[in-house]
Amino acid sequence: MKPKICLTASAFLFHQGKVLLVKHQKLKQWLGPGGHLEKNELPHEAAVREFLEETGLKIKIQSALKEIKTDEKSTDYFHPVPVAINEHWVCQENYQARLKAEQLQQAFIPHPKWPKGCERHFNFAYVAQLAGPLEIKPQSGESEEIAWFTIEDLLGPYRQELASSILTEVTRAFEYAKIFSYVPPSSTD
Repeated sequence: MKPKICLTASAFLFHQGKVLLVKHQKLKQWLGPGGHLEKNELPHEAAVREFLEETGLKIKIQSALKEIKTDEKSTDYFHPVPVAINEHWVCQENYQARLKAEQLQQAFIPHPKWPKGCERHFNFAYVAQLAGPLEIKPQSGESEEIAWFTIEDLLGPYRQELASSILTEVTRAFEYAKIFSYVPPSSTD
């Protein structure tokens, strides 16, 4: 049986050669601000909403590829391309418990840490630009640990506090941000 996949979206915002990350309350790792998609919500919309909830910052999502425009009369839309799409485990305990409950023909009770029953996340990671004042004010209940990091910070002293998939995503985001001039080159370039 396949694991349950929940769709999530996140964004990386750059300022003065640094990226803004939040320390996830459940995972205890640094991540790009983000979270679950709501019903009928597109990934880039979820990234904007979640970023605002977690940091208080308004952002605009930037496409990793040149945006495709349609004519004004078209009802078709092209949306921003993520810098990365990643699938990863968040709660193998939920998966094992769901398998066991099904074998025993019992009701599945999710782990209290992941009450939505999340097992794996399928995350759309975007690069963003600031679209309002730079005043960090997370909503109540969100992570209080928010910080700016250089790529050297993330490859060095904070390496153990990042999942390998997040390090890959943020490294790629730094590359794209430089290409699109969202982040100035660091002193090591």
